[in-house]
Amino acid sequence: MTRTLPRLGVWFRNAFSLREALDEAAMIEEINAGVEFRGTTLWALVLAIVVASVGLNVNSTAVIIGAMLISPLMGPIIGAGLALGINDTGLLRRAVRNLAIAAAVSVVTSAIYFSLSPLADAQSELLARTRPTIYDVLIALAGGSAGVIAATRRSDRGNVLPGVAIATALMPPLCTAGYGIANGDPAFVLGALYLFVINSVFICLSTLGVIRLLGFQQREQLEPDEARRRRVIITAAIVITIVPSIYVAWQVVRETRFDGAARRFAAENLVFTDRSAVQTAFRYGRDSSTIETTLIGQPLGAEAEGALVRRLESYGLGRTRLVLHQSGSGTIQPEQLGQVVRAGILEDLYKRNESALASRDDRIRVLESEIVRLRSQEGPMSDATSELGALYPELRSLLLGRVRTVPGTAGAADSTLTVVATWRRVPPQADQQRIGAFLRQRLHADSLRLRHVTDR
Repeated sequence: MTRTLPRLGVWFRNAFSLREALDEAAMIEEINAGVEFRGTTLWALVLAIVVASVGLNVNSTAVIIGAMLISPLMGPIIGAGLALGINDTGLLRRAVRNLAIAAAVSVVTSAIYFSLSPLADAQSELLARTRPTIYDVLIALAGGSAGVIAATRRSDRGNVLPGVAIATALMPPLCTAGYGIANGDPAFVLGALYLFVINSVFICLSTLGVIRLLGFQQREQLEPDEARRRRVIITAAIVITIVPSIYVAWQVVRETRFDGAARRFAAENLVFTDRSAVQTAFRYGRDSSTIETTLIGQPLGAEAEGALVRRLESYGLGRTRLVLHQSGSGTIQPEQLGQVVRAGILEDLYKRNESALASRDDRIRVLESEIVRLRSQEGPMSDATSELGALYPELRSLLLGRVRTVPGTAGAADSTLTVVATWRRVPPQADQQRIGAFLRQRLHADSLRLRHVTDR
């Protein structure tokens, strides 16, 4: 037993040794060469940005991965980490300067592409780059460490570096920032650039850590004051970069928990035999979230509504508002502007109510009452939607009804004529006011609530 333990320790040291096959001089020379951005390297960056922008625009993961494989952005970031590790001030200045140039060229190129592209909708691949979290920090640390370890060996480099380029995903955030500039969306710009900063800072720091661990020879000896100043700057960069990502991660966790609980609540409580729940939406808010749905069929009584509200607490949704739309409604789709879609709703209502209706006459009366309510709104809503659809091509649908806020939730109970407008992109505030005035006049409504939502 006493002989086995030393042998096991030797095996572990040999198995996890980073100095085996280490080629320090060749590694430093190659990283120095990868720092520069000129000629073919700069053209490769521009073309990779175009490919990545197209991939983000059409939501193609394969194209985005291909762009990351040909991108040379890792060079100056690893170069900055190496410079800090060996105290090479000249290399550090070149790396930071070239990284700034590369980032600027990337953002400008992607902004030009997105300003010319006819596809303006933000796809899931773009949206994924706007909310960086602490998990992105962990990816950057692990990926950067793998990259610099691979760079110390000639034999393993070709297998590891492509995976590092994909995992750390340096290019998509810059392309997303270009999209935000082209579409005038500061949230996209700030979120995407923050993700790029996270990746750059922590890839650089992981490179610094590996270089110091391997004990590379120092190019210059820093004065104590200068060394202390660098440590302060590095610590400040870590704190400034990591704190917002922790906050965002916590918000993402809370939003995910709300979404899961809200969906369970809807699946277990908003299923009825004598009415149908359609267009159920879950909206998370830091102070108050909302579950909103439209009920087609027999109105839900106040006692049943109160029971639903009381059940929210058991799902961890105590601060969530439950909003029910409980009247006939006409939904206008963009492909059928001017027509009210009734057949699908009535067929679904008939099937769901079949077991609850005692006779054929009861079924006929229920269906007829739904038809009367729908037809009473068809004329004004059909004309209004046709005209608005011609003026605003971004309009997807209109939903007319009376919104009733369930007693017991935040806010006073009311029953107000409401129009919910669903858009590909919500119009400016001035247009929203004009649309509200137009609908009040067309529907002859003194009091009308107009809500705008985005369909993504």
